[in-house]
Amino acid sequence: MKHLAWLEIAVATALLMGGCAPDADQNSITNRNDAIAAFQVGHVAEAKDMFERALSWNPADPDALYYMGRISCVEQDWERAIYYFQCCIDADPAFPTARPWLLYAEKAAGTVGDKLRFIPIPPQRR
Repeated sequence: MKHLAWLEIAVATALLMGGCAPDADQNSITNRNDAIAAFQVGHVAEAKDMFERALSWNPADPDALYYMGRISCVEQDWERAIYYFQCCIDADPAFPTARPWLLYAEKAAGTVGDKLRFIPIPPQRR
């Protein structure tokens, strides 16, 4: 009986401590914001590592996908940029700046740009 009481206390303590741990979603938001800040000040390699880590936690994070597209533009890896911008639009069709950057990457990619698109662009946007 005595052992059962200690077990109940241990389980209750573990449950309470679990509630005190930092929120995983908040940590990923903080990490994403740090990655955005790193990109904005020109630390592209550092930002790329951080966004890749963010995408390993949440592959459908539109912000991380968008910035990986922007990083690909900086690296002039147009095919990869097209891929990331399309994934961003797929994850969040209303993402405000992904479509213009997708069009930019398509033009920069030359003849292969249009062939890589799987996300439709409304005709009036072209």
